[in-house]
Amino acid sequence: MAKNITGAYGGDTLTVDSMLKDPTWIPQRVINGLDGAFLEAALFRNGGSNDAGVVAFREAADPYLSDDAEEVAEFAEIPVSTLGDGKVRSVIGQKTALAIRVSYEERYENKIDRVSQKVNGLQRTLIRSGVRAALAAYNAANVGSIVASAAWGAAGDPAKDLFDAIEKVESAGFEGDETKNFGYVPNTLVAHPRAITALIRNDKIQSKYIGDLASENPLYKGVHPNTICNLQVLTSRWMDPTKVIVLEAGVAGFFSDTYPLQMTPIYEEGGNSGAGGPNMTWRSDAFRKRILGVDNPGAVCTISGIS
Repeated sequence: MAKNITGAYGGDTLTVDSMLKDPTWIPQRVINGLDGAFLEAALFRNGGSNDAGVVAFREAADPYLSDDAEEVAEFAEIPVSTLGDGKVRSVIGQKTALAIRVSYEERYENKIDRVSQKVNGLQRTLIRSGVRAALAAYNAANVGSIVASAAWGAAGDPAKDLFDAIEKVESAGFEGDETKNFGYVPNTLVAHPRAITALIRNDKIQSKYIGDLASENPLYKGVHPNTICNLQVLTSRWMDPTKVIVLEAGVAGFFSDTYPLQMTPIYEEGGNSGAGGPNMTWRSDAFRKRILGVDNPGAVCTISGIS
């Protein structure tokens, strides 16, 4: 009788030794586990690759010509106008890298739980690094900001604060001139899960779930809403829980990879002895070089003071 399959590996016992016998097993698991996991990929558009590790760009330029259209008499010359250019910025890429190590003892004593913890820890650390890089890019661009009416867990009014941020993004214009409006359409809210929990529990938000809407109350459904104030909700535990960000995703900024995230196959440190080299260890290195740039800072608004 054929053996029943009870796990993801066809019934065969997975050991640390079998992981290391295929030098690509751990790197593939890490890379596959990170597919779609990076917050910055949801917020920044793909600006293409770069070869030099540096990108120069202009902040959002005037969306209108400097002069209005004029009435022109017969045979008169048609006037020519130009665009107002945004400020020139440049961003230098930074290589980020991290490795995990498996010891001789972990391999031959089959400490598979310990190795799995390292793999998962590497994935979480790389995701956290990406979130921090995204936040640093926004801070460096001097994006718009407002202060919450009050803490959302107390007497604050989250809906008012969010709509104030939405309005600020919608009103953004070249050099502060709203008549030269950029036409940004904020579509995304980025927040720490605690901030969303505080928003859901807020009395002013709860007061909206009455009558036919009572059954949709996330306080009782036990799930976070996918949208709030018509904004797609993205959460990250590495966000500052005292702030949220409202923005037009895919417009506010871009990412450009000199080389994308990759990992080396497992190799012996310090030389191939068959027993892990002089340190009796095997390792795999993860690395990438990425540039994050914010060329439309007006498409972003941070709300601080929510807790």
